[in-house]
Amino acid sequence: MKPHFYWFAPTNGDGKYLGLKQPEREPTFEYLVDVAQTAEKAGFEGILIPTGIPYLDSWLVGSAIIHKTKYIKPLIAFRPGFVSPTVASKMAATLDQFSKGRVLVNVVTGGSEKELAQDGDYLSHQQRYERTDEFLTVVKETWRGESFHHDGEFFNVTEGKLIPTLYQEKGIPIYFGGSSDVAKEIAAKAADVYLQWGEPIAGIQEQIQDVENRAKKYNRQLEYGIRIHIVVRDTEQEAWDAAYNIISKIENPVQSNLNRYYETVDSVAQKRMNVLTAENERFDQYSWAGIGKIRKGAGTAVVGTPEQVKAGLQAYIDIGVTHFILSGFPHKEEAEIFGEKVLPLFE
Repeated sequence: MKPHFYWFAPTNGDGKYLGLKQPEREPTFEYLVDVAQTAEKAGFEGILIPTGIPYLDSWLVGSAIIHKTKYIKPLIAFRPGFVSPTVASKMAATLDQFSKGRVLVNVVTGGSEKELAQDGDYLSHQQRYERTDEFLTVVKETWRGESFHHDGEFFNVTEGKLIPTLYQEKGIPIYFGGSSDVAKEIAAKAADVYLQWGEPIAGIQEQIQDVENRAKKYNRQLEYGIRIHIVVRDTEQEAWDAAYNIISKIENPVQSNLNRYYETVDSVAQKRMNVLTAENERFDQYSWAGIGKIRKGAGTAVVGTPEQVKAGLQAYIDIGVTHFILSGFPHKEEAEIFGEKVLPLFE
């Protein structure tokens, strides 16, 4: 299967360096549209719109991108619990109609009780995933197009019905991640694409096999994706110099805030990423965990020449990964580089 490549919308700011108190480029409407249009021109199929703190609202950014691009598919990340499943379904269906089927959704349960509390969400890790499970059950019920009732632990619906209907007749593709047992069970039951951060090949393969085994119980077959950064340069030395340059100007207040976040996180995936970052900066053949020193979430990158980066991504393809959500710093220029130098190698 030919791989799918997506880019990333930097809705908390952008620039050459991570770890600054103020971003070099603010996430203005004009800049985010510019990044999306650049990614579209470079040949990316989609673009992830992140959710959570400190990102801009993903639905509004996704709508802006839809109306300022022609082909690229916004992958809109959002958290269940901050909006009812019927309302989320209506929002997604509206954008699906406006874009003529370009909408994808990334359901993000959330991995930090402290961060979630900033938005008024106080459920435990287990409760959050139980809510996500029920949320997706209701969403998929709306997609059937018939009136329905739902009486659950977290949501109740009386004579619910989706208006407008979906443009995509089979439903909007659901991307979902999480490394805990409860997360993988939900993915097996409801997701179309199971996402992981760019961990070592062996670990990714192990989790793919786990989810595949779980999905068999539901007679389902998923696709698999990873979220990872890339650093591409004409020579290997230039690529590694550029990689370390990204984390060369970390400011102490930013590092301290990130360390406090790590202390409160209950995400299994984030804990795995923290261990990887702390124990070994370089892993596999062309991969690097240095970005995780100053960025929560996806903290790894494939680094090297175009041919080396292609080989690094191909190693994931060989174990079943077909969806890649990539990013680079700054996002506009790095999208152009990847589109020019690496994407043609996959044709």
